[in-house]
Amino acid sequence: MPLSTIMPMPEVDAKKQTSVDTIKLQESLLKVKEFGLEGDGTSLSLSNASGIKKSTSINAALNLWKSSAKRVSDYKKGEEETIRRVLERIELVSLKRMDEGLNEFNFSLGVFNCFFIAYMFGAHPEHLWLIYLVEGVYFIPRKFRNMWNAKPLNEALYYLDFCWCMNFTGVLGIALLVVKGLLGDDGAVSSVARAAFFKALLGVSCGALMGANIILPFVAVLFHDVNTMTGLFIHLMPPMVMYTFVWHSAEIREAWPHVFHLNYFEGMTFLPRNSWFFMPGSALESVVGNSVALYLLWWIPYVCFMLLIGIDLPKKHNYDGTPANPKWDTVFHSTMRKGACVAIGKVFRKRPKSESLKHICENNFDLVDFGIYMMFHLTLAIGSFYLIGYPCFHSQHFHLGMLVLSLWLAVKRGAKRYTYYTTMMYSRTLRSEFKDVLDKKA
Repeated sequence: MPLSTIMPMPEVDAKKQTSVDTIKLQESLLKVKEFGLEGDGTSLSLSNASGIKKSTSINAALNLWKSSAKRVSDYKKGEEETIRRVLERIELVSLKRMDEGLNEFNFSLGVFNCFFIAYMFGAHPEHLWLIYLVEGVYFIPRKFRNMWNAKPLNEALYYLDFCWCMNFTGVLGIALLVVKGLLGDDGAVSSVARAAFFKALLGVSCGALMGANIILPFVAVLFHDVNTMTGLFIHLMPPMVMYTFVWHSAEIREAWPHVFHLNYFEGMTFLPRNSWFFMPGSALESVVGNSVALYLLWWIPYVCFMLLIGIDLPKKHNYDGTPANPKWDTVFHSTMRKGACVAIGKVFRKRPKSESLKHICENNFDLVDFGIYMMFHLTLAIGSFYLIGYPCFHSQHFHLGMLVLSLWLAVKRGAKRYTYYTTMMYSRTLRSEFKDVLDKKA
C-alpha cells in the first residue's frame, strides 16, 4: 500500500509560500534602504512587493544588488583616489620641510650653536666677537646661495637692505682689524677711524638692529632652518657683541691688545654736547652723530637705486600692459606684499582694500607708497638711536634687559612656528588641496 495512503502528505498552501517570499523580499529591500544602496531605476517599493511573482521578484532583487555592487565599487575607487591624493600631498609637504633643513642633524646643530653662543656670552664675553666673525663668514654666504636660488623670484637683492649692509660693514671691519693686528700693523688704522667706526656700529647695533628684533615677525628661533637662523643672527648678534664691547671692554683689550684698542671710550658721549638735534653729517664726536651718518650713507644710495631700477623689477606687467616676466624681488616689495601695502593704503592714502590687494597681486607699488615706506624706515631707525641705543649706552641692566626681551620674542615666534608644524600644517594643507570637494559637500 502506498505510503501516501497511510500518511497523507500535507498540501503546501500556495498563498502561504508567496507570503514567505514576499517577507524575504521586503527584508532585502529594507537592508538596501538602510545602507543607501538603491540603484537608479531598479528600486522596488514595499507597497507593491506583495503582488510580485516569485520569479519577477528574484530577478528584480538580483538587478538591484548588481546595481548596488557597482555603486560600491565606484565608491571604493573614488575613496582610493582620495586617499592617494592625501598621501601625495602630505609627502610633498614633508619633502618641502626636509628641503628647508628640517632633520635631526640640522636641528641638533642649531640647538647646540645656541647653547654655545649663550655660554660664550656669559663665560667668555671677550671672545664673542670672534664667534660673530666666524659664523658670519658661514651664515651670510650660505643664505645668499638660498636667496639666489629662491623661486619664483630671485631674492639676492635682499642683501641691499639696511640690516644686511650693516652686518657686511661689521664683519668686514672686524676682519680688517684682525688682519692688521695679526700682521703687527695695528697702527695702520688710525684711532680716529677706529673711534668713528665703533661709534657708528654701536648706535646702529643697539638702536636699529635691536629695535628690528622687537618689531620684525620673521626674527625667530628655528633651529633647523638656516635662512631663519641667519636672519636671527644678523639682528641679535650685533647687539650682543656690542654689549661685550661696552661692558667688558677691559677683558677684550687684555685678550686682544693688537686688534682692539678701545681707548676711545674715555670721554665718549652718546649725544652731542650742545643739543640732541643736529644736521646730518655733524656731531661726529658723538655716537648718535656717527650712527645717523652711517645710516644716511646707506639710505640715500638705496633710495636712488630703488627709484631708478628696483621699484619696477618685480612688476608682473609693464606700463603698456604687456607681461614683464619679472626675475628679481626686493625687501620693499616683500614687505608691501605682507601687509604694509594695505596698512599704508588705509592709514595714509584712504585707498580701498581691494585696490591695495590688486597692487599686491601685481607687485605694482607706486612712488608714493615707496616714499611713505622709506620715510617710515628713516623715522624708526633714527628714533631707535635715541629710544633704545641711548639707554643701552648708559645702563648695563637696560642693555641686558633688551637682549633678553629680543631673545624671548624670537623664541616665542619660533615656538609658534613649530606648533603650527606639529598641529595645523597638514590639516590646513589638506583643506586647501580639497577645497573644491569640501565646498560641494557644504
